[in-house]
Amino acid sequence: MSVMHREDSIKALKGRKTLEELSAENEQLQKDKESLATQVTDLQLALCEVYELVETTLSSGE
Repeated sequence: MSVMHREDSIKALKGRKTLEELSAENEQLQKDKESLATQVTDLQLALCEVYELVETTLSSGE
């Protein structure tokens, strides 16, 4: 079963992407994915540091 677009549909009006456009979009998405993965790792490390700081503060205050 394949997807068919009517001639008057929005998809048909926008036109189809070329292989070059899809490749460029894929490359950009890969870069974005790597950037987001790095940001998530940095956030996790920052949260660990905050946790350790809170833990140290609470245990020294007891």
